[in-house]
Amino acid sequence: MRRIIITLLLLFILAVCTVAQTQPRTVTDFYLILPGSINGIQGTQDSEIPGFENDFFFYANERNESRDAIGKYRKALIKIEDIKNGYLRLESNDWKGWAEIALFKKADGSYVVGISQVTCEPNCTGGILFTTYKSGRWKNVTQQVFPYSSQPHGYYQLPRVGTSVVRICGDKSGNSCVFGGELAEFQWNREEFVPPSAR
Repeated sequence: MRRIIITLLLLFILAVCTVAQTQPRTVTDFYLILPGSINGIQGTQDSEIPGFENDFFFYANERNESRDAIGKYRKALIKIEDIKNGYLRLESNDWKGWAEIALFKKADGSYVVGISQVTCEPNCTGGILFTTYKSGRWKNVTQQVFPYSSQPHGYYQLPRVGTSVVRICGDKSGNSCVFGGELAEFQWNREEFVPPSAR
């Protein structure tokens, strides 16, 4: 009987350790396990999120690749990897723009993963998506935490330092705003982003 109890206890400990090892802990971990298509995120359809109509930038080469090849390809896109601050910048010679991924810690200790994509041809525009990951499933929480994503004239900059998302002017003609200038800042309060007028 004692042997059975010890065996069961060891199996339980092994199972807990295995689950703990598979949970993403860094921004790179989250990035590498993002689904191969935006449709892999519960509550998301391509047409619902401006800037993601053509899926994730990094999805283009993944459709028929092995898991190892996908991981290698995604790692090659990382131009800035700041694990400490939970920030990645992704670039490719095949893109006319870039992508950013940042982690935002919630009050309960879990994370919201922010993904921003920017296309410049020639004006810079982009979209933003916020998602959570739990028990192997991704869920779109953009409307709950950031219901301001349908804004004209620009793109969203995720923070490498701090917790504010900034909307940046992408109009290179200068007709609607000063190119590269800050249009609005949204501060993370550990549950949602708060616009300037609500602070």
